[in-house]
Parts: sequence; C-alpha cells; structure tokens
Amino acid sequence: MLTQQQADRLLAMLKEAVRRDAFTWWAGEGQEEAVHSVEDGKLQFILFLTRNPFEIRLHFRTRDRHIGLARIDNAHQHHNPDGTEIIGQPHLHLFREGYGNQLPWAEPIDWYDTTNPTQTLNRFLDIIHTRFPGGIQPELI
Repeated sequence: MLTQQQADRLLAMLKEAVRRDAFTWWAGEGQEEAVHSVEDGKLQFILFLTRNPFEIRLHFRTRDRHIGLARIDNAHQHHNPDGTEIIGQPHLHLFREGYGNQLPWAEPIDWYDTTNPTQTLNRFLDIIHTRFPGGIQPELI
C-alpha cells in the first residue's frame, strides 16, 4: 500500500493523457483515459469520467494496483470515518494513508457544476496535476 507521502507525490507530479488528439467528454457514457507521468512516462494512471445532466463523477487511480488517489461525486450524504457528515453537497475524496482504495474521507467543494462539466473537469485536473495535450473539445450536439 502507499504511504501518504507517496500518494501526495503521485498527485503532485505533472501528468498527461496518453491521447494526443482533443478529448471530448460525451454525456451518458463512462470514459476511461490512460494517463502517464510527464517526467518519464513510466508511471501509469487511469482517469474515469462519467456525467449526465444531474451528476458528474471523476475518479483518478493508479493503473497497476488500482489505488484510488482522488474522486469527486455528488452523493446526497457522505459520512467521514471521524463521524462528520457532508449532506447535500458535492465533495472531493483524496487518498489518506491507512484506508486502502476506499477513499472514505471527503471535503465539500463549491466548484462542482453539472451545467458546466468542462469547468468542473478542469478544476479536478488542476488538483491532480493532469492535462490533455490535445485540449478538451466541448461535446458536439
């Protein structure tokens, strides 16, 4: 398992999607994007994205051991291990040592916007230090 220091290092390093063309985030479909470290390209990650008019879900994990590093969701209620609750608010889960792949700790966020999924995605990408070299193309209708 990862230490907190290792997880923080993985989140902080610059990463980019393997794809070189523009990324289009399609509504109603789960999409999985391969991501790698920019420094040497050896560290591999998976970014899973899904959205609909009512919800955005983003999950970032290591590719080899499937260790969750960050996730956002909009579950109506979330209970942290210390007993605190988040009710009726989107929240960000980040890796915490000692909790495995579950990402049970979350913090409320105020930048989650289902009417502007690209803005929400860009904010999440900033947090996980990841970019799409070909840019992000809005969904064409």
